[in-house]
Amino acid sequence: MADTMNLQYIVVGAAVVASVVYVFVTRCPTAARRLRGWVAIRLIDSGSVRLSKLGRRIAPAPKAQDGCGSCGGCDPNG
Repeated sequence: MADTMNLQYIVVGAAVVASVVYVFVTRCPTAARRLRGWVAIRLIDSGSVRLSKLGRRIAPAPKAQDGCGSCGGCDPNG
């Protein structure tokens, strides 16, 4: 019984964390981008090959220089 309750707590906790991350990313995209960049820089500079690869993977894409770059709606090519 205790093992089942512990598993249930882990699943519910994971669902809550996923919900918080989703809300943070959708409601605060600028802060989420800055946080991803901050974490990526720390991982790339860690010295570990695996952490560097992970840091490059989670790093945000560079912003456009000629426009706002927020939604891509005013892209002249598309």
